[in-house]
Amino acid sequence: MNLPAGFASDVLWPNVAERAKYTIGWIAPMPVEFSPALALLEHDTTLHVANDSNIYKAGRIGNHHVVMVTLDKIGLGGIPSVAAGMYASFRNLEHLLLVGLGGGSPDYAFGEQMVLGDVVVSRQVEHLDCGRRTPNGFEFSHQTYLPSTALQKAVNTLRAIHSLHGTQIPRALQKIREKLRRTIRDSPEDPGPDADHLFDPDYHHKDKVELCEECCDPGRSKSRQDRGPKAYRDKDSPIVHYGTIGSGNSLVVGSKEREQLYHEFGAICFEMEAAALMDYRCLVIRGISDYSDSHKNYAWQQYAAATAAAYAQELILQLPAPVYDNRECHRYASTPAVELKGFPKIDARGVLLHATNIPRERRAKDHLHVVLAGNLRQWYSTAIRRANDPI
Repeated sequence: MNLPAGFASDVLWPNVAERAKYTIGWIAPMPVEFSPALALLEHDTTLHVANDSNIYKAGRIGNHHVVMVTLDKIGLGGIPSVAAGMYASFRNLEHLLLVGLGGGSPDYAFGEQMVLGDVVVSRQVEHLDCGRRTPNGFEFSHQTYLPSTALQKAVNTLRAIHSLHGTQIPRALQKIREKLRRTIRDSPEDPGPDADHLFDPDYHHKDKVELCEECCDPGRSKSRQDRGPKAYRDKDSPIVHYGTIGSGNSLVVGSKEREQLYHEFGAICFEMEAAALMDYRCLVIRGISDYSDSHKNYAWQQYAAATAAAYAQELILQLPAPVYDNRECHRYASTPAVELKGFPKIDARGVLLHATNIPRERRAKDHLHVVLAGNLRQWYSTAIRRANDPI
């Protein structure tokens, strides 16, 4: 691997084969969400890829090679190009996670209570910007996106494990704190129940600049104790909620709108990026930092970002580990493959399982005598070109 002149030695420019080991993509939209994610990486390094403007951080979580990236701007507009660049540069990505902050619905089905610092995992995502404007107001059209089957299975497995043995989130939070304390002044500590106030739906934030502690009446809010036993949490013991996440290009900052979207879609969490990623069948994991009302609570952002990252790490450890051949080229050994005479063994997406030396002067059209459907022709051609890439 050649390093361009003038670049630091700790920044890597990996070739195609070196990038092939990465099978999990992780997108953290904001720096506050990116920091705890990086703290969970082992053997992390910075990666640059030619013709890709993204700056990647990569490493291992358990037996998985994970590549992470953050955005230049939040919202639906900033994320498609980042995801497209990631998938073009890391062609073996099997799973994509979107991990960060979200606003929550404080009480939903059958009296369930969501508190600040809890985690919401998407069973599905509803695109909140789709619909039409009529004389009676905006009518939503339901556009629902689901995570991949493999991620849904991992979520259900982890959910069962939590029921039997509890979660490993507290342990991951401790790891995040230990790592972040070395570099930043404030680590993501649990602000505690005294910093969690649920204001009355008809009581709006009083000032655009000042925080709630300075201008809002605490008498118009409920504490966790006021909300009953389902709102109780031990320190560093968030509850994981599973349900519909609403995604749009604008923040939900009103109790009335939050309740309307809950009754319309069943959405229990709201954010601004997921709808742009659902062609990738990604899983959305959000730590709750506010109640999607006018009372934004910045005191919870670091902790909520850390709880979401902690859950994401625990989920990754449930995914089957990829198996590579002795050259760490491409793909799982269990993937069904087609082997053509004189060519590398490749799977249906044209990814190398075993690299062989193929003279450049030989052409696929002289040896490929299999009728392939749709884009498989292009995939096989791509795999043959990759066999000639330097490793």
